[in-house]
Amino acid sequence: MSQIESATLYLGEREFVVQTAGFMRSKPWKKRLFEEIKPLFEKVSAAPDIVFNTAADLLKLVPLAEELFTDGLDLVFDMLITYSPVLEAEREYIENYATDKQILAAFQGVVILADPFGVVATMTRRIGRTATTTSSNSHVASGVAP
Repeated sequence: MSQIESATLYLGEREFVVQTAGFMRSKPWKKRLFEEIKPLFEKVSAAPDIVFNTAADLLKLVPLAEELFTDGLDLVFDMLITYSPVLEAEREYIENYATDKQILAAFQGVVILADPFGVVATMTRRIGRTATTTSSNSHVASGVAP
């Protein structure tokens, strides 16, 4: 028998233990995740293709940055909160005290919980290995307990 997994998320000055959502809650959540988050990630992955020949070319990043830092973060926050009743009950606290980095790290933890096949964890490990070989001095803030 497989146990229900959980993740400890750090949001604001508090710790939240979130369990893997049941099938009836996670199915529509995952469907929404792919419908709403996938286009955002596609835009981000296309950003390296922007060519910078002049300073004016930096303006090409403004719409993407605006979408990521406002609408994108709002969407990630809402997806994080709606994954778990524990987080829904503390929405106001999390809105007022959690940082953007904490929200993004906690969202990553929730996505890993929602992935029964381990695809996200495998991709994260691969990306981590690539990032380690290309940048030895990078640091990632985590809002998820190891």
